[in-house]
Amino acid sequence: MAGNAASATLCTRPIVRLHRGKEPIPLAVALLYHPLATYASLLLAVVCALYAVQARGPVPAVTCAVATLLALLAFLQTPPSLSGLTWFAVAVVLLHAEFLWPTFGLAAVLGVGSAAWGSFLLLAPLETPARVAAAVVGALLVLAAIARTMRLRTLPR
Repeated sequence: MAGNAASATLCTRPIVRLHRGKEPIPLAVALLYHPLATYASLLLAVVCALYAVQARGPVPAVTCAVATLLALLAFLQTPPSLSGLTWFAVAVVLLHAEFLWPTFGLAAVLGVGSAAWGSFLLLAPLETPARVAAAVVGALLVLAAIARTMRLRTLPR
C-alpha cells in the first residue's frame, strides 16, 4: 500500500519545476513561456491562416483556429511587443502586394525586412545573436508561406 501511495505522489508532480507563486506551472504552459515558442506559435498561426484562406476546407480552418488559440495562450503568458506585431502585419501585407502587383521586388525586400524587424522586436528577451537568427529564419518562412499560398491561388482547380 505504501508503494502505491508513493507512486501516486510521483505521478502528480510536474516535470518542469517552474513555479508561479506557490503552484507549479504545467509543462505545456512552461514551454509557451519561452520567447521562441511564443514566436513559433505566432508563425504557425499566420501560416495556417494564409493556407486556410487559399485552401477553403474545414481541416485548414480548424488548424488555423487551434494555432491562433495557441498563439493567444502564449501571448497571455508573455505579452508581445505591439510595434513588433505591427511590423509583422505590415510585412504580410507587403509580401502579398509583391505577388499581386508588379512592384519589381521592392515590396518583397521591404516585406522581408519588416518581418525580420518585427520578429526581432517580438523576440526581445533573447540574446542578440539568437534574436537575429530567429528573426531572419522567421521572415524567410513567412516569405515561403506566402509564396506557397499564392501558388495555390494560381493552380487550376
